Amino acid sequence: MFGLETGGRDPQIMKYIPKSKQHTIESCWKDSDGYWITLKVGFNAGRMDVGGCHTIHEDTIAELRYQITGIEVDRCAE
Repeated sequence: MFGLETGGRDPQIMKYIPKSKQHTIESCWKDSDGYWITLKVGFNAGRMDVGGCHTIHEDTIAELRYQITGIEVDRCAE
């Protein structure tokens, strides 16, 4: 089982994450609610509706990939 509770990175999701963004991922998994990504400290999901968000949750891989492109350095963490 992958997920936040295990700190795992599901290889079936990681294959959709560009190499240039993989270092930002703390964990990723899929459950009955959809796809989840938690980001490492120092990064945020700039395209999520909630600013400064460190978790990405989407229903489809297409939506997840869109959100991944918005991962950025968290300026508040500097």
